[in-house]
Amino acid sequence: MSRWALVVAVAVAGLSACTGEEEPVAAGPSPPPQVLLDAAQLPGGPWTAGTTGDTRWADLDAALVPCGKRTIAPADARVRFRVFEAAGGASVSEVVVSGTDAVQTFKRFYAECSSAGKVESRPGPANVVVRGDTTEIAVFTEDHLIVVSGSGDDLAAIGDAARAQAAKAG
Repeated sequence: MSRWALVVAVAVAGLSACTGEEEPVAAGPSPPPQVLLDAAQLPGGPWTAGTTGDTRWADLDAALVPCGKRTIAPADARVRFRVFEAAGGASVSEVVVSGTDAVQTFKRFYAECSSAGKVESRPGPANVVVRGDTTEIAVFTEDHLIVVSGSGDDLAAIGDAARAQAAKAG
């Protein structure tokens, strides 16, 4: 009789699997968060996103290299960048460097940029360089060095937003 009970139990289990009810399908992994800011995340706008790219540090356009100093990061470090423009003609660039020791790269930013302008360390931590009418602010996360460049009062807030975005991206 126990054999019949087993046959009945298997039959019931088999029939219940064939009821036609859909089972939830596991979604694939969600895409990783973007490391770069979107125009809507920048204070003081409205901003529009312009040029965006992904390259090696050695291949980064010279206009985007902080303080014009290529020695800040290793040549093979990965760089993602985006340039934003405001209706009034203001421009801000965001450069995110990964594939390097972010703390050491942050320190090299301070050392290298001190020859290009006045460097000031601020809480956050942040290194701020003022060169003429351009300000460059370097911040970092565990995995990224982020440099925002431009002019205006909102640059520090943009740097903070960029650090938060990069931290989310991991």
